[in-house]
Amino acid sequence: MVRKNFKMFVPRYRTISINGAVLDVDISHDEFVDELIEWVESKGWAFLGLTEEITEEEAKKILMDLFEDEEE
Repeated sequence: MVRKNFKMFVPRYRTISINGAVLDVDISHDEFVDELIEWVESKGWAFLGLTEEITEEEAKKILMDLFEDEEE
């Protein structure tokens, strides 16, 4: 994994957290992250977080676990 430098910005408006997965990606993880960061920065925003490559089954399980945690 390549360590990337990032700039820390003080939030001026709002912060949005995303829990989910992007399906049917036909590029490498590194290419995906590069495109994601390019898109985020093109909006004048910043990304703070982690990404990882997982299977669709793992993504479904994580989502179901989140729903179960919400019910408790």
